[in-house]
Amino acid sequence: PAAPAAATTAPAAQATTAGPTAAPAVKPTTAAAPAPTVAATTAAQPAAAAPVKDVPRNRTLVVTPWGQGAEIANPNNYNIYISTTWNHQRESGDKTVYEDLVYTNLNTGEIIPWQAESFKYNDAFTTITVKLRKGVTWSDGEPFTSKDVKFTLEMLRDNAPDLTYSTVYKEWLKGVDTPDELTAVLNLTKPNPRFFEENLARGWENHQVVMPEHIWRGQDPKTFTNFDLAKGWPVGTGAYKLVSSSPQQMVYDRRDDWWGAKTGFKPLPGPERIILIPAASDEATAQLYIGNKADSGNPLQPATFEAATARNKSLQSWHAQGPVWGAPDGCGYVFTFNHTRAPWNNADVRIAISYAIDREQLSTLGYNSANYPIVVPFSAYMKERWLPGKLQEIIDKYDRNKRDLNLVAEHMQAAGYAKDANDLWAKDGETVKVPVRGPQFFGPLAPPLTEQLKSAGFDATSVIEPDSSTAWNEDLTTGKSDTIYFVHCGSISEPLNTLQDLHSKNGPPVGQKCPYIIACTRYSNPEYDKLIDDMTAMVGSPDNPKYMDDAAKALDIYLRDMPEIMLLEELHAVVFNNTYWKGWPSEKDPYVAPYPPWEAWYLIINKLQPTQ
Repeated sequence: PAAPAAATTAPAAQATTAGPTAAPAVKPTTAAAPAPTVAATTAAQPAAAAPVKDVPRNRTLVVTPWGQGAEIANPNNYNIYISTTWNHQRESGDKTVYEDLVYTNLNTGEIIPWQAESFKYNDAFTTITVKLRKGVTWSDGEPFTSKDVKFTLEMLRDNAPDLTYSTVYKEWLKGVDTPDELTAVLNLTKPNPRFFEENLARGWENHQVVMPEHIWRGQDPKTFTNFDLAKGWPVGTGAYKLVSSSPQQMVYDRRDDWWGAKTGFKPLPGPERIILIPAASDEATAQLYIGNKADSGNPLQPATFEAATARNKSLQSWHAQGPVWGAPDGCGYVFTFNHTRAPWNNADVRIAISYAIDREQLSTLGYNSANYPIVVPFSAYMKERWLPGKLQEIIDKYDRNKRDLNLVAEHMQAAGYAKDANDLWAKDGETVKVPVRGPQFFGPLAPPLTEQLKSAGFDATSVIEPDSSTAWNEDLTTGKSDTIYFVHCGSISEPLNTLQDLHSKNGPPVGQKCPYIIACTRYSNPEYDKLIDDMTAMVGSPDNPKYMDDAAKALDIYLRDMPEIMLLEELHAVVFNNTYWKGWPSEKDPYVAPYPPWEAWYLIINKLQPTQ
């Protein structure tokens, strides 16, 4: 989901041709894979832990990272705050070492308390009282208390913007009081009726987990590696501990002294061991699934998934039938503009590019029709509750979901452009150069999108950057890019989730990084900012007339100005292998959203049972 999603190294995209994509043959892989009896690699570790025992394959859960690469990055650094290109929390820590205060089943909205038993706002939405669960302990036996919550959140506040996640705490967190060991009171700088859910209870990707004060106090959080296997680091409250780490694999073994089992809160999880192994490409990942060398992890491109299921009938996705295999993940594919550069600061040019795009064809050619068109940054989680009424009326008013070359011409001429001798839009002898640039993970978008823009008169070039590249990420976040294809994520519970990403506070001067990779357009509109500020202070509900009125006005500005172009709903063909494990979530059993980089995937770990 990438939700962000993070500026993560991404899987290689399947090649896209001018016609419908054919299911590819799955090639052999050279990626590392576990043997039937799984022993751990012990190389590249600064301190030796106890010898790693053998665990049979049918008691071992093997997962791949959410993102592709030939090796695991930074195997000796478990600091989740210092890297946006590889984060151990989202790749394996959220399944093993770390737990959340509260999870949410995003399919239903059900709140699932975990380290905490409850949270409650005051009437002004300026304080949040969090009651912690009695008996929660860290993996080294120390009690988990409100002091850990206070230390973690205030550490982030005090180290903004240098640490990942920190900016939101700098803006919103005044401080944390600890009236007793099981009570933490979060004091906010201003009213926010959704602060706890958005940052500490959603169970979504890259949200905040609590760190042990007794380990982190006195450390520089910008340089602390949080890694020493001999000392039992990283320390978490989760049911697993890291026992081996190398570029080839990370191995976590179940802790039979886990607090959840000791207190009777939950039984021990089924897997005795969890292994993270890398795979270098989409096809290499498929080969791991086909050969039962991996149980879940990175999704496959739709055509690759269909080819893999033909060879291994134990593989499933969220939906039992295609072409739409995936569940919503709160994200949509987006073509984003840098508003500090001409001509992207001209709304007519942006609107013209939107009318050059045939979204349905992008899905057909790029994704085997596994995704559907969208024009606003709202995921399917939003549709039934929010779109009927005012918001749908605004969407219908602008009618942006169509390719119309007459409207392309109308808006380009309004921006002062005319066709040159090569039938390209130009002004003062310069054509409109449109880089269709982005990571390989979303590469299927690039060829058809490039061809559509070319045929509409734009000087478009496809630039799919390789797995190892972070150049697109760096340019996007620092304001040095032109146009990037990526995702706009966060559409989970209300319109504000994603509309707030266009607030001008997210657009620092060129050269400085924006706080969130999904919020880097550097669009600026005071009227829009005021609406977002007002919505932020309100309870988001379809039954709140003022909120809905502001949401409609903000959406009207969004579609009028087109600060970005939404393309398709992101619906990944997530993969679950039933050969060794059962109990996977699905459309028929939606007990949790199915995305491995989300913290709530830990709930899957706690439900899986061996098939043998």
